[in-house]
Amino acid sequence: MIYLKKIPEIYVNKINKINNNKEVFYSYKSTKFETEKINIRDKINKLFKSNDFVYKKKFHIKTKYEEKEYIIISKSYDYLLDINGSRIYIDNILDINA
Repeated sequence: MIYLKKIPEIYVNKINKINNNKEVFYSYKSTKFETEKINIRDKINKLFKSNDFVYKKKFHIKTKYEEKEYIIISKSYDYLLDINGSRIYIDNILDINA
């Protein structure tokens, strides 16, 4: 006849309070650069949705490489197109003003 041994119970600590530590919980935290990039996209969208933008408009654009006046004629998802046919990539734009 086979006798079964009684297995010892496992100790479990009671949880009284749950502490959601968001820094540990989230593996991805947005950085300042990424939030600025989103704000630039929002700012560009607002400038293009304004009532006074018809075909071309002069913008003062500061990029990572230079700062100058551009006459923008269209907007794509990735870049702005100026009247001379050059592309200004949105990821490189630090500030834009009409």
